[in-house]
Amino acid sequence: MRLGDERRIIGRLLAVPLAMLLLAGTASAGPADTKIEIDQARKRLSALEAQMSSERARLMSMNEALKELAGEVAQNKRVLGTIQGRLARTQALRVQTVAELATLQERIDRAAAEAYVRGPGYVVETIMHMDSLSDASDALAYASAISSKNAQLADEAAHLQHELEMREKQESALVSERNAMLARLNKAQDSLVAQFAEQQVRLGNLARAGAEVRSLLAQLADRLRAEEIAAARAALERGTPMTFGDWATAFLGHIRAPVARNNLVVIVAWEVAEYTQARWNPLATTYPMPGATTYNGSGVKNYVSLDQGLQATRRTLGHCCYGYEAILANLARNADPMTTGQAIHDSRWCAGCAHGGYVIDIIPTVERYYDHYAEQSASE
Repeated sequence: MRLGDERRIIGRLLAVPLAMLLLAGTASAGPADTKIEIDQARKRLSALEAQMSSERARLMSMNEALKELAGEVAQNKRVLGTIQGRLARTQALRVQTVAELATLQERIDRAAAEAYVRGPGYVVETIMHMDSLSDASDALAYASAISSKNAQLADEAAHLQHELEMREKQESALVSERNAMLARLNKAQDSLVAQFAEQQVRLGNLARAGAEVRSLLAQLADRLRAEEIAAARAALERGTPMTFGDWATAFLGHIRAPVARNNLVVIVAWEVAEYTQARWNPLATTYPMPGATTYNGSGVKNYVSLDQGLQATRRTLGHCCYGYEAILANLARNADPMTTGQAIHDSRWCAGCAHGGYVIDIIPTVERYYDHYAEQSASE
């Protein structure tokens, strides 16, 4: 099951009319009917162009918001990790304090037992049986030392008890802080997955709208004005007219890497991280190819076809000494998405991007979406 194969889901959500019905039966229709059908097709073409423009703008905005939220989720995870570390240390100190208090209590109990056995007149009786003043003085000093030691034990016990109470309060506060952070994190993660799912639906919608525009162009080629043809072609000349998952599948097949969950997750996350409207170039490579044009000031290219875009991306990754070797090696063995994502992050593809969270901040969201989709598909 491919990550990008959202057809069963999107098919139920969206029902975009197909253009092939618009001109059906024109051979037998009269001139008036044919003119009406052509006018309707033109209106549909114009509506599709507007829809594609709106969807692209929405997708660009949504993708930026998605990446920002992914960064916030990653930061929340780091904060949660810090809280968990503090909680673990506090719990360890509490356990240590409990053990120290138990040991001290044993010493106090032994001293109390000895005092009980000796009785309250033990010191006086001992002194009365002494033969010399010196021995009596030593006995008094010994008794004083015992009394002082017992008082010290009592002070230590009181101190440890106070420390234990403080540790328990700290632990309780940290548990509350952790639970609150977990709640915020889960809410943010759920929101992120929902946004990502919406993005995939919109990408599918955009791809189908583009397919309908191409169909209409083919059918109306000799009936459209030059400006209408130019407008339709302009609508088709931006972005990659397929879902992230479909392009990831095509790319993995192109480089002969396993088309499997781990690889699909990381390639889709990479597409999200790089998302632009460069034609057939979702990873925003700058590799020159025949007929390719420049998309932006960074030299990102618009390619003339899916195959050319796949070739350009593969050739870019084939460059030596940029850290790309590790990316390809991980894809070849279908490594854990985070392992491959870390290789992308560490390469010179976009060093330091997304405040150091390039690709790796997005992977958990794609994984959660993929697993949800896989479970949903399995139940159908």
